[in-house]
Amino acid sequence: MAAPLTPRERAILACLQQTFAPARSDVARASQAAEIALSRLAPHRLAELRKLLGLLAGPLPALLIGRFAPFDRLAHPQRERLLLALADSPLPALRSGFQAFKRLAMFLAYATVDESGCNPLWNEISYPGPRSDRPAPGPAVRLMAQTPPVIDADVVVIGSGAGGSVAGALLARAGKRVVILEAGPSSDPATFDQMEADAMGRLYLESALCASDDLGVAMLAGSCVGGGTVVNWCTSLRLDGAVAAQWREASGGVDFDSSLAPQYDAVERHIAVQQSAIHNENNAALLRGCRAAGVHASVTPCNRAECGDGCGYCGFGCAYGKKQSTAATYLLDAVDAGASVIAHAKVERILITDGKARGVEASVAGAEGAAHRMLRVNAPVVVLAAGSLRSPGILARSGVTSPHLGRHLRLHPTTAAFGQFDHPVEMWTGPMQSVHSDAFADLDNGYGAKLEAVPAHPGLMALALPWRGRAPHAELMQRARFAAGLIVLTRDRGSGTISLDGRDDVNYRLRPYDARHMLRALAGLTDIVFAAGATRVMTLHTEPLVLERAQADAAGRRRFGEAIASQGAGANRLGVFSAHQMGTCRMHRDPRKGVVDERGAVHGLGGVHVADASIFPLASGVNPMLTIMALAHRIASYIFT
Repeated sequence: MAAPLTPRERAILACLQQTFAPARSDVARASQAAEIALSRLAPHRLAELRKLLGLLAGPLPALLIGRFAPFDRLAHPQRERLLLALADSPLPALRSGFQAFKRLAMFLAYATVDESGCNPLWNEISYPGPRSDRPAPGPAVRLMAQTPPVIDADVVVIGSGAGGSVAGALLARAGKRVVILEAGPSSDPATFDQMEADAMGRLYLESALCASDDLGVAMLAGSCVGGGTVVNWCTSLRLDGAVAAQWREASGGVDFDSSLAPQYDAVERHIAVQQSAIHNENNAALLRGCRAAGVHASVTPCNRAECGDGCGYCGFGCAYGKKQSTAATYLLDAVDAGASVIAHAKVERILITDGKARGVEASVAGAEGAAHRMLRVNAPVVVLAAGSLRSPGILARSGVTSPHLGRHLRLHPTTAAFGQFDHPVEMWTGPMQSVHSDAFADLDNGYGAKLEAVPAHPGLMALALPWRGRAPHAELMQRARFAAGLIVLTRDRGSGTISLDGRDDVNYRLRPYDARHMLRALAGLTDIVFAAGATRVMTLHTEPLVLERAQADAAGRRRFGEAIASQGAGANRLGVFSAHQMGTCRMHRDPRKGVVDERGAVHGLGGVHVADASIFPLASGVNPMLTIMALAHRIASYIFT
């Protein structure tokens, strides 16, 4: 854990929380949670934010608003002026700092709870909090009770998400001794309390603070037993045929179409993929708007079995045992077949001798406050499935070199339009992502943006909405019950990198080609939202663009689209998010052009296979879970054959 903040830094942080959040929020509790969250950051990231805290205590007020007083001694209107000067600054570092503290402050203002499990702002926005009908929890993955310092196995799997769970289960069922190591905590349904702050802090990578190095893209990635499948929104789509053809060319001839169909079939059966017959108003607005506008819309397959009314809390883990995550399916199979699953086990490196894998070394966290201990798993086969943000670092620390390692990162950069309606929508309730549209998915040779609905609870909504002052943001939140959140998920041709120096920094800048597609789809989404009956549409620009229905005739919408294009998608000038990280260990038959071959085997290294989204040769253009699982299914069939 990083060194605690100084008293002066703590005072500035508390004042930031007080300035950003509504007056009726629990500032003391949120400030304490903010300090805990900052302490979990990597040391170099925390150092950057501490530097800004120091500037706020020193010269920044004088430089930006001409007030020679530290931030916490300014009047509230002056503090707001200073924060908006940061938000709109031409200096990228100042915009990044604003976003860091704004996102953290607003999330915690609306997501932290008191001892009774309540937040003082929930009544103001008509948010019900956790439901009262949670049944007895479903089965949890049985973890290894005692972890000896050395374990012998036939296969060690790194990561228990979509890829690692499938590979581990199939190999265990084939009679192999399998050990599955997960860096995150357990995902026992008995602990799924539907509390946003608790779930995001426990079940997501970097406690849901993960972002690109300039904070231009906020990233959500699962980090728990079952990985992203435990906290994702259940969307289960296959790779489009045209995209599969592009992948084939980009990988040197690997088939991702017909030969992958049996694996898709097997996975879909096992996780009960089906189309929902129920749409909440958030998804119904997208469906209704697309049909009224005369553009494509389709019901989305999902892995929810007999989900009833669809509670809307999937992102916090399913308390009802209906979501068919890998923790509820493949990992249970793996354990039943004799596999061992160990949580809180961060793999440091793969052990390699004479060009062949010999096992792994991992650091296993003890109970609260207990020291970490080292674990060695001896195994001739290693299946690496730590995800696109962590797999390349593990390979690099193990001595693997490739000009493609850590490169070709795609993020499906995503922004949203908030459509205001004159009736309740309540993004936080009902089946999530049951509808999608491909109206803008092919703007140029298979590149464009998919339209989907975004489920949002108060914390996520508060950090995403533009902040132009405490009162305007509070007003947006009070209207949130009547707002639909519809997203533009961009298939990116441009790419970024993951650092291989042990810091796992994400360097990603939205390329002009991809930005044009994002903004074009956002303008088109505006038409769809008004066709659905919206009274008002707003973008997530730092200074948001707003169009009222009275001005939303054809000419008004055209001008609004032009304004969207003009405003652009600059880093920390438009809210951009990612829930899909792909690439960084890309597949190609030629070792000069990729990290792994068509079997998922690392070029030039015996016994190491990669089975996660890092092997994608290009962006998928669809939610990647199903494709990861199908590829892991195929890769597992190659091992020991």
